[in-house]
Amino acid sequence: MCMVSLVNQSCFDYLKSLDSESVSLVLIDPPYEVSRDTNFASGEKKGKDTDRFRVSMDFGDWDNGFTGLDEAIKECYRVLKKGGTMICFYDLWKITSLKDYFESAKFKQIRFIEWIKTNPVPLNSKTNYLTNSREIAVVGVKGGKPTFHSEYDNGVYSYPICHDKGRFHPTQKPVALLEELIEKHSNEGDLVLDCFAGSASTAVAAYNQNRDFIGCELSKEYYDKSIKRLKSLGIIKG
Repeated sequence: MCMVSLVNQSCFDYLKSLDSESVSLVLIDPPYEVSRDTNFASGEKKGKDTDRFRVSMDFGDWDNGFTGLDEAIKECYRVLKKGGTMICFYDLWKITSLKDYFESAKFKQIRFIEWIKTNPVPLNSKTNYLTNSREIAVVGVKGGKPTFHSEYDNGVYSYPICHDKGRFHPTQKPVALLEELIEKHSNEGDLVLDCFAGSASTAVAAYNQNRDFIGCELSKEYYDKSIKRLKSLGIIKG
């Protein structure tokens, strides 16, 4: 039986409570700080009612006011075992800064991976621009020989955006994507950490792949919804 633990706490306080070299894989999706009012609608003509077609880039308070990702990454490096891997999704236009954070924390073998959204929004758009169909993550290793269960991997993963009734977080990642990353970068029985748990999808994916999981979520709203989700799936008792 896999162990799954999720607490309602800030990433900074939570990471400080963890022992050094105790985690095999860190898989996080922190706030991107990209929320804005786009005033954009999906290709409707002027003068028409566009409200119901509007595409929002406002992810709420969750995506505003976060600072200190560089310090969080250093703490993640501390808690990782030698040979452990860290994967961090981030905004495409800020990915160079994220790479710099990884280098400053002393991560090695730094690479980029890409999630291709097979159903990107806006759907059925009649506009003449490229859709926001991909997200980037930085991958780094804490020295030693990394765990990697694949002979060849181009680092490109294609999965649909979550649109089902189980979606309740604005940047919720598909469980299948997280399962593949966890399977390739850790072993069964290993401990996976997500200190920006959001909807607890990483917890679900780790459990499905027979890994233990620990994590935290700052928002009480998302924490409560995540606990309800984990209970409904039989992952934790309640």
